[in-house]
Amino acid sequence: MTDHAHPRVCAVNDPISRPFEAFLDSKAVTGSGETRSGKYARQLERVVGDWIEQMNNRGVTTFGDLDGQAIAQWTDEYLARRVRARESGTSTPGISAATANVYYDYVSSYLEYCRTWELLDENPAATAVARDPLPDRPSRQASEQQFWSPQERMVITRYVRQRAGEAIDERGADALKEVRDHALIYTIGYSGARGAEILRVPRGDDRRRTGVTWEDIDLDEGTLLVLGKDQDYEQVPLTDKPLPPLRRLREVLNPASDEWPIFTTSHNPTLWASAREQLSSRDRTEAAVEELLESFDRPLQMYRSHDLIPPALTTEGARHLLQKFTEAADIEVSGEKDYLTLHGARRGVGEQYYREESPAAAQRALRHDDPRTTSEMYAHIEASELSDVGSDIFDGE
Repeated sequence: MTDHAHPRVCAVNDPISRPFEAFLDSKAVTGSGETRSGKYARQLERVVGDWIEQMNNRGVTTFGDLDGQAIAQWTDEYLARRVRARESGTSTPGISAATANVYYDYVSSYLEYCRTWELLDENPAATAVARDPLPDRPSRQASEQQFWSPQERMVITRYVRQRAGEAIDERGADALKEVRDHALIYTIGYSGARGAEILRVPRGDDRRRTGVTWEDIDLDEGTLLVLGKDQDYEQVPLTDKPLPPLRRLREVLNPASDEWPIFTTSHNPTLWASAREQLSSRDRTEAAVEELLESFDRPLQMYRSHDLIPPALTTEGARHLLQKFTEAADIEVSGEKDYLTLHGARRGVGEQYYREESPAAAQRALRHDDPRTTSEMYAHIEASELSDVGSDIFDGE
């Protein structure tokens, strides 16, 4: 790691190019400490480097000059124009819509790095105005399948992070629901876990799927033990992204034991009903149970006091949350579902591993037994890359 690795917090008049080398250093190795492929590193350096040069040529030289409008102008005049050139068949070198979206993701990744290091208050590439001129991301081979794009993941995680922060400022430890939602969206957005592996499935034939517990998670190693698709227990790599929200959730939830689910339901009727059922199984009379229930204003207080286990949030409950958050964060989703889905998050994680690391890394992250499953899921990536290669090969004809 070079001395570029830790940029200091800068003022608005610092050049947008200053953290570039530090950014490249941060992307040079994977989370496991392995060096990334040379192809990826070269492409990232070329695309982001070209973007910095183009912005400077437009008079956008400092962080103070950078906003959503500036990104939108570059998107329209460079990315969208090159896509239009390719589609019109002119002699001007063009790119596919898929490539335009990849280039945009690279630039957005750089700006997100700058935001993380507090060089920017927000990522201007994550704004609706900046994304508006961007050509639609091409549909995958299986059109009904949704993939969270890096942009969609960035926008929805930023939304739940801000929502939780505001709730904590207002209500402190009473902001449990918002803190839980923050940790949940980060977990599904970055881990590649299936919704049914971490949440409760309210169906009789899936009685083992009651939601992951605090006993299943290792916050130091960044791993989560889940009941996989084939009913075998498997380790999920969380990455470092969900760890701070999960640690905050543990502090606010204050579970009475590690048997508590990580993502407890916040539906009070469900909590009271489960408490009544658990207390009744302890040979208490119905009258005694009702008297005990009436002595508590909040159900989780009773769960802690009487060694009860609260039920986890259901997969259906999580879907309702995603519908609400997609709308609130002003994310436009095309396809069969008009909101970001649980499985779309998983596919999006795999796509990022596939693009930026390797097909083998995507297979391991998604825990596919057969590599053909991974290859078929991300065949659109190979096709898009080959299309661009072919365009260059036949450019002279």
